[in-house]
Amino acid sequence: MTMVQWAYGPFATPGDAAYIIEGDPMDGGARIHQACGPYGNKGPCLFVIEGDKVFHSSDAFGRRGPAAYIMEGDKLFRSSGAFGTKGSCALLLEGTKVFRADGPFGNRQEGAFVLDGSDIYLGEGTFCQRSEAILHVRGAIPMVALLTILAGL
Repeated sequence: MTMVQWAYGPFATPGDAAYIIEGDPMDGGARIHQACGPYGNKGPCLFVIEGDKVFHSSDAFGRRGPAAYIMEGDKLFRSSGAFGTKGSCALLLEGTKVFRADGPFGNRQEGAFVLDGSDIYLGEGTFCQRSEAILHVRGAIPMVALLTILAGL
């Protein structure tokens, strides 16, 4: 299980728990749960991840609902329907920088986030300059799960 906490300021001071990730997308699937309280009690399931496909949860227990995202290489695309029809690109990963993207081919837009070890910072401008911290990750997190969380912010 991995816990994602809110983080604050330029030094990424950890705060309350935000998300709990359990399972492995490549080995039976993973689930992203809302975290409750400062210590991360597992709340309702938000997303179900199967391989490179992300689905909304149809209930609090993590039953698969409609498609949300598809990960292709370093790009996260929006998807829809029961089987995940690929739509426009949402996020583009370039090294440690995450950019907002648009269109069916993932055209790079402005900077969104900067990954720095276990901390995630806001990225500003076209060159994605590091700003304030927003998340702190405790444990290993699959990139598809991290990008899914970031797409919702």
